[in-house]
Amino acid sequence: MNKSILHITSSDLGNNYNSEHTYEVNFSITSYVGTFNSKDSDLLTIVKTPYVPQKGDKIYFLPGVNIPRVKFRNIAVEYGIKTVRQFDQANVFFGSSKSIHEMTNTMWVYEIKTTEFLAFVDIISDRLDNHTKDKIKTACEFYDNETIAVDYNIKNSVHDALSISSNGWSNKMTYVEDSDKNLYLHCEGVTIYDESSVIDILNGEEAAIIDKEVYTHLSEMLNSSDRDNHVLAMEIMANSKYTESLVYLELLFHDYSYNISNSHTKNHVNFKSLISYLDKNKGYLNTDIDDIVSSLRAKDQFTPDKLEIVMEHLSQTIADRGNSKYFSVKTITVQPDYIELLGSNYTYTVQEDYIPEVIISLPDPVEIEEEVLEEELIEAALLRIERKELKSELIVLEEEELAEKDLATFKQEESNNHQITTNDTDIDWF
Repeated sequence: MNKSILHITSSDLGNNYNSEHTYEVNFSITSYVGTFNSKDSDLLTIVKTPYVPQKGDKIYFLPGVNIPRVKFRNIAVEYGIKTVRQFDQANVFFGSSKSIHEMTNTMWVYEIKTTEFLAFVDIISDRLDNHTKDKIKTACEFYDNETIAVDYNIKNSVHDALSISSNGWSNKMTYVEDSDKNLYLHCEGVTIYDESSVIDILNGEEAAIIDKEVYTHLSEMLNSSDRDNHVLAMEIMANSKYTESLVYLELLFHDYSYNISNSHTKNHVNFKSLISYLDKNKGYLNTDIDDIVSSLRAKDQFTPDKLEIVMEHLSQTIADRGNSKYFSVKTITVQPDYIELLGSNYTYTVQEDYIPEVIISLPDPVEIEEEVLEEELIEAALLRIERKELKSELIVLEEEELAEKDLATFKQEESNNHQITTNDTDIDWF
């Protein structure tokens, strides 16, 4: 997040702090909106989300946006939208990668902690007049940035007085120009669409898509010696559907940047719009194979099918050039004329195949509350005890039942043994 930065300088301090000096010290204080060592994305956030026109939209174009105003007036009438000159009247904003450069400037300064500077001010308080003290107090009263920007002499004096070691490196501070400060602060709270969101619909639904066949025709025109053919080819490029034609547009710049650069048509507003969409430097249109891939990445078109088109046209370029930012030679073989001498095909692998990482998702472990687990264990133990007791009781019952059966059998047998058959005799036995 960008903050207010105090830039403090002084012509009264020397290269080093001397506690014996008593001469008066004055400070010059300037407040900027900016940041240290920033990237463009840190300063201004521009989204690639497609813009869908809504009736009544009021459009404001930030500096650095190249939109053909005539074409925009056509879609403005069609969709019931309009442009405004005052940013506080707009509800839709368009910017480009060049916008932040148009709105900012840079300077090289030394960055120190705010607390260090204030401690130094206390040390030399008797060398400051009341006006200087008031300036510092007012500037720092609501200052919430941890660091400030100072000159070389202040940085050295502060660190000497506080016995703090410091390096001698300066930092780049990017700050918003006064003329654009209000616009910049307003833009921090709004959505800023990339200019490509509106450029892409300027040419209308009837615009041509540059495919392989159209690319071949345009290549013949740009390769001819007739400059009128160059102009016509560039007009077709400028009035095409940019998103659908992106890969072939980039290939045309790769193949014919010299002829395109030497044509006055490159300064036409429509072609400047194409250059802006492709984020090219209008003074230097040379495009190499890495530039093409960077463009595909920036427009979310870095896909196998688009890469295949690039390879069909420029694989030999990679073979001749070798490794680059995006490409590396995977295998090396022998020239066809010498394969026969080897008697077999030969390849040497420079880069191993990519093996996607397979991540196996395991089910989340079941969390069991300790109290619930303890209760379940107790219940299970009691159940086992009850079953054991029941089993013991059954065994006792079975044993008792068997014992009763054995006793009954035994008595029956004894009774049978004591009975004697008389066979109808008259003898009485006593």
